[in-house]
Amino acid sequence: IAYVPQDSFLFSDTIAANIGFAADQEAVSQEAIEHAAKLADVHRDIMEFPQRYATRIGERGVTLSGGQKQRLAIARALMADHANILLLDDALSSVDAVTEAQILRNIRTIIRQKTSIIIAHRISTIRQCDSIIVLDCGAVIEQGTHDELAKRNGFYQKLYDLQRIKGNVE
Repeated sequence: IAYVPQDSFLFSDTIAANIGFAADQEAVSQEAIEHAAKLADVHRDIMEFPQRYATRIGERGVTLSGGQKQRLAIARALMADHANILLLDDALSSVDAVTEAQILRNIRTIIRQKTSIIIAHRISTIRQCDSIIVLDCGAVIEQGTHDELAKRNGFYQKLYDLQRIKGNVE
């Protein structure tokens, strides 16, 4: 299982070591690490650091923004080729809508090749999923595709309408 929690844990080590941590050690190469970083849309940020991928980050990534931490954790999960399950637990909550859309476009193929579970509060994060399960206090209250749920007069449809009004989803 490749797991990315909302509050990602990063080691007090280099950026490259943090990204490459989940990979089979034989598969870890600078090229593979950079590819994962590009998929997670964090490569440009890394290139702005003085030591780029050799930059040491503080314990739990204290030197990084919340979005950078999440994107590094996503890159690390993408390095776990051996994982058959990808679990993103609100892993895009600290990035803006444009960055979120770019990451989802970049990893769409990977998501389709694995069993992927995406937990999110933003409709834009989950709208392309094959099946959406809406929970309330731990109970399933709705289930279906985005199109099915958006047409019902339920919680999902109300949340979708609210997010559209606020401009968080198209």
